[in-house]
Amino acid sequence: MGNRSQRNTFDTWDLQRLQQATGLPQQQLVQLYQRFQEEAGRDGQISKSEFRDFYEELGQGNASHRAIDQVFRAFDRDNSGRLNFEEFVSAVIMLNQQSNPYDRVSFLIDQHNPNASQGYITPEYGQHVFSRMNDFYGTNVDPYDAWSQLDNGQGYVSSNQFAEYLSNHPQYSQFQY
Repeated sequence: MGNRSQRNTFDTWDLQRLQQATGLPQQQLVQLYQRFQEEAGRDGQISKSEFRDFYEELGQGNASHRAIDQVFRAFDRDNSGRLNFEEFVSAVIMLNQQSNPYDRVSFLIDQHNPNASQGYITPEYGQHVFSRMNDFYGTNVDPYDAWSQLDNGQGYVSSNQFAEYLSNHPQYSQFQY
């Protein structure tokens, strides 16, 4: 979650997996992308109020404005007050109550993981994800301690193992929007 230079573009995303993570049909995802591009204008970004409007239009508007604002801040990594499409989709996924936590976390981990095609997580990326989860949930899990609980000395863990750990971690799993 979070490094802009390593983001995949919408064209390279697996729409089926994105459908699973968002709970939205593929056609609606394509339409959402097209509408986002129209609303975003030249800079390709939307404001917090536009994000709220989009989210409510998706029929997933049961999250509170506080939760939506928290998610917006967590994915607005440059503090510009605006989200690009990749940040927008990541935020929608984290707010989605129609998919299980494992699917949401797994999608986001793979979306930003430089080693996704190899199926593993490095300590650096894992600790980065823990830091981002802390930002998102407002928790204080120590990234180094959490990583040491996962790593059995190989210097990496499988993406599946990492997603399972995160989706069941007591500090993160207690939060439901």
